[in-house]
Parts: sequence; C-alpha cells; structure tokens
Amino acid sequence: MPTVRSGRPAWRVPLSAGLLSVLAWGCATPHPLAYTPAVPEPVRRGAVAVAVVPVAPEPGTQAQLGGEIGKGRAAGKGAATGAATGATAGFLASLQTGPFFVILAPILVPAATVIGGASGAAVGYAHGMPTKDAATAKAVLARNQTDLSAELAKGVVQRLPGTGKILAAPGAAPDLRVEVSVLSWGLYGGAGSHPVADFELTVLYRVLDQKGTVLLARQFSVGGPRRPLQEWGTEDGKRLQEAVGATLDSAAEAIADSAFLIQDFFIAKELGPATCGLLPRRPRPVLPPTLLPFGGASPQVESLRPVLQWEAFPRREDLEHDAGGLFGRITDVRYDLRIWASVGGGPGPLVYERTGLRLDARRDPVGATPPSEGKPPQPVEKAFVEHGLDAALAPATEYLWSVRARFRLDGEERASRWSMNQTQDPRTRPATERWFSPPMSARGPCLHDGIPPLRYHRFRTP
Repeated sequence: MPTVRSGRPAWRVPLSAGLLSVLAWGCATPHPLAYTPAVPEPVRRGAVAVAVVPVAPEPGTQAQLGGEIGKGRAAGKGAATGAATGATAGFLASLQTGPFFVILAPILVPAATVIGGASGAAVGYAHGMPTKDAATAKAVLARNQTDLSAELAKGVVQRLPGTGKILAAPGAAPDLRVEVSVLSWGLYGGAGSHPVADFELTVLYRVLDQKGTVLLARQFSVGGPRRPLQEWGTEDGKRLQEAVGATLDSAAEAIADSAFLIQDFFIAKELGPATCGLLPRRPRPVLPPTLLPFGGASPQVESLRPVLQWEAFPRREDLEHDAGGLFGRITDVRYDLRIWASVGGGPGPLVYERTGLRLDARRDPVGATPPSEGKPPQPVEKAFVEHGLDAALAPATEYLWSVRARFRLDGEERASRWSMNQTQDPRTRPATERWFSPPMSARGPCLHDGIPPLRYHRFRTP
C-alpha cells in the first residue's frame, strides 16, 4: 500500500530571500536554452528511428495520498486543532476580565477547550475522506511503478508520428533512445477544514544517441483535476482512475513534443513576465495578486462562443533578439488551441481543440491621434491573432485554455511551448503564501515541459 503523507513535495516550499536574490542575479544573462531545441540539431532532424524504453524508477519513490484519510483520523485532528483554538480563545477572554482573571481562567479555558474540540471534531469528521473510500483511493494509487512507466512509454510511442519520427524496428539499432520513468504520483493537498486535493504525476526521461551519450535529461510534473478530498474515492475510485490515465497521456505528449518538436525562443532577462509563451490578450491572463491575497478571480468572456485573442508569432521580442537570423528560416506559421473544463482549477475533459489554425496577425494602434510632424510615430501594441469558437461552451462555467505556435523551421515541423501562468492558481494556495511568495523567475517555469499543475490560463462563461 502507498505511504500516506500530507502536503506537496519539498521543492514547493516558499523560497528564501537569499535564494530569490540569487535567481534575480542569474537572470542577468540570457538563458542557455533560449533559441535552442531540447535535443540538438541535426540529431533530431528527419524521420529518425526512435526506441522508447521504460526504465526502473529511483529507489524510494512511491505513491502519495495526501490529506486526512478516514473519518476517525480527520475527526481526531479536527478535535485537537479545535481544542487548541478554544483554549487560546478562553485564555484571551480571561485576560479581558482584568482582576477576575485568576478566578475565571480555570473556568473559561477548559470550557472553551471542550467546545472547540467538539466543533473541530465535527468539522473534521464531515470533511474527512470516509475510511472505505480512502481504502479505494489507496488501491487505485497502489500501482506498480514498472507498469506505470510502461504505460508512459506506450504513450510516447503513440505520439511519435505527430512529431515526424518513427518507431525503431525490433532488434534494429535506433538513431535515438528515449528512456522514461514514473517517479511519483498521487493527491496533493487535503489540509484545512474543507480539504481539496489535486492529482499530480512526476516523470523523468532521458534522450540518448547511438553511442549512449545523454543528449537530454529532464524531470517534470503535470497536474490533473482538483476536487474535494471526499470525492476522490467515490464510485470505486472512478475519478481517480481517470485522472491517472489523463495525466499519463499528458506526460507522454510532453516528452515526445519536448524531445522532437519544441523550439525555445527568447526569454526576458528580468523576473517577469507573469506568463510564459504567447501572451493571452482577450481574455487577459490572471495576474498574481501580489498585494491582494484574495484576488485571482477568472475573467468573464462575452458569450458562450467567445472570441479569444493572443499574441502573434513571432513575438516582438523574438524579432528584436533574433539570434543568427533564425526567423528568416521559419515558414508556415499556425496555431494550436485547447480548452478544458476546469475542475477546481485543474484540467478536466478537453472540450475544444483546434490544431493548425491559420490566422492573420493584426495590430491595434495605441492612440487615435496621428503623429505630429517631426516626431516619431506612436508605438503600436504587439501583433495579435484571434479565433472565434465555432462551438458553444456551457453557461456559467470555468474553463482553462492554452495556445502555442506551430511552424516549419528549415522545412521541419516545430512548435513553441504551450502558454501558461508562471505562478500557481492563487485560489489554491493559502493566504500566507499569496502574501509572501513572489513569482518565480521566468527561467524555470517558462522552460517546463508540459504545463505544471494549476498554472493554466482560465476564463468563465456568462
């Protein structure tokens, strides 16, 4: 059975001020991956024969089932928390009585402790995962890592044709070898009086050439739906089984794309921007609430068939920092668009997908006044494209969305990374983290394979 523990991986803790200073200083130099593919050219060019192999996971990695498991345990922790809170409240109330503190404290503190403990136990019992459902969830998560890695490898193989590669024949020496491994998987979160947890999967992959030289080695996480803890074990763990399959598929696509399709471009030297990839223009991206910790509401679109706008490719900064005339070799620019139903801020079913959209770039002038004689013309906004949905979405519903550019580089099919937010959905983070955790540097998230958990763009229909 998987080990039960709460919280997120250790790397999710807020960064110290010193580490943030180091990150800011490191941003003074262009990132070494900017303008480069993950696997160097010309190794990945052409119809390369690829072998995809699952490998043994690292020792000690295992499934995680976060939060309070079982009604009894949740009630016990709720009682302890409530009792502590009640005792504190009783003590403070006693202090307000002035000279009567010595008389009333022995009465108010125990009484408040009992009342607080009972209330906490009731809340904990109400929101804890029932023991039977917890056992079902554990059973779903107690998968053999070798089997999960094999599923991941199978998914990567299925994605190879979409990247222009072929599967190496059995027994033949491949041009490239991709090794994949599932490191950890499970539910993260589950704390508080209304515990909610999202499913996450972390994988490791390596790309090796014919000589066994490692060309690329990366580890990344993808996320799935975020639900109340109680719901994950219901219906014989159906929702959890679906989340496992969907995130494995997302991870497989991210591996295949990153190794053979993705081309990285210019990344700003400063800590911003708040988003990665092509910038959403309509609806606007949800910026991190640096001053208002309770912010982060999804913007509302105008109709059930909204017109979505985003930054055109190539971006203005790409052309301004064109290394080696790269964009003179790019042709046939298109766009991929995806929209998912939001489940607590995590991706649910994919409800709308359009691949290879051919859209004309447009520009809106910043001002309506023509430039004065002898003065330079007013600057114009970044070029953008737009797409009106040809299918209606559901009313009063939150959706997640992302776009990327697809193009040909020297005749080879390539793509940019999917657009996303740098910071996690602020609604899923405790208020203290919203106050004291500034956005990470663009260096890390913007080069993340796939879309990290809870970092999608989002909007709400009327």
